[in-house]
Amino acid sequence: MISVTFFRKENEIDEITVSGHAGYADQGEDIICAAVSVLTISILNGLTEIVGRKDLCEVVKDGYTNFTVPKSSSELQNIKTETLLATYQLGIQGIKEAYGDYLKINEVKK
Repeated sequence: MISVTFFRKENEIDEITVSGHAGYADQGEDIICAAVSVLTISILNGLTEIVGRKDLCEVVKDGYTNFTVPKSSSELQNIKTETLLATYQLGIQGIKEAYGDYLKINEVKK
């Protein structure tokens, strides 16, 4: 099972951890792992390349990704960041709705 944990500080996502494997199909054929992986790498690329966040603290390994997004001094950058993070969360929730036995979502308030 894949576990996605959204950490919130002052009601805003500031850290995400994705861990595990879905076990839906064999490695290389697992559509749930592929979907979560694509969304996760896309959010990281969007934050760094589109929003310009060079201050992310990230760890990416097989079966584990964690990244922390500190508050920016730029209000526009914060708005863009929050928009991408909310979009990522919607995508993960969509996968959960379709394949709930293989994906767990956690919310943690800091």
